Amino acid sequence: MKKILAAILILTAISASGQTPQELMLRANNAYSQGHFAEAVDCYNAVLNAGYQSADLYYNLGNAHYRLDEYGLAILNYERALRLKPNFRDARQNLDLANSKTEEEIPPLPEIFLAQWAHKVVSWFSPTGWRILFLCLLALLGAITALFVLSSDYRWRKGSLIAGSVTTLFLILCLACAISSSIRFNRHNQAIVTTPMVVVKSSPEPNSIDKLILHEGAKVQIDETLGQWHKVRIADGNTGWLPVSDVTTI
Repeated sequence: MKKILAAILILTAISASGQTPQELMLRANNAYSQGHFAEAVDCYNAVLNAGYQSADLYYNLGNAHYRLDEYGLAILNYERALRLKPNFRDARQNLDLANSKTEEEIPPLPEIFLAQWAHKVVSWFSPTGWRILFLCLLALLGAITALFVLSSDYRWRKGSLIAGSVTTLFLILCLACAISSSIRFNRHNQAIVTTPMVVVKSSPEPNSIDKLILHEGAKVQIDETLGQWHKVRIADGNTGWLPVSDVTTI
């Protein structure tokens, strides 16, 4: 109760002061550096509530939650940072560290090598990054095509033909990665358990059979929503129903 009241007072003070998001970020970073992690969390959330988001903001918020031993919320924000910036190495490392602090150890279903490789490649860039790379390759292909059309030298035409073929191949792969990355970015069907423990049920009813228990920080995929219940799937393929209030969407 004291934490809730303190958070309300801080957010009220922030609203009354009319601070800009940049000022709030500075205040949050200063609070974090001084060990005032709860205040840092409130300030970072105030920036988010003002409509601003970035990978660094979620990363900093995750760090503050981690310092408060709130590992579920830390994992949630590291995942959000990686959603915006898939190649964010620090966020990936801290996510692994936060996961090691949780009680959940769910072995994932085996995945074929090609699928693993494809997922890693798509994670190299964000959707925006893939689109920029696609446009660069498209411009390069245009230049190569112009060279092929305008050149009268056989060697230049042959070289430009080979270069154009290779560029076209990379262009197609880049387009596929851009589409896949955009689909993953816009798909809000993954969530993190943010309560200490939740019982997964066999059906969306409080009195139904208990199937398994998930702890704070567990990652689930939402397959269906019915009223106040989510049907979820975990990494090992098990499915069940849990209350909407026990998870937060990434």
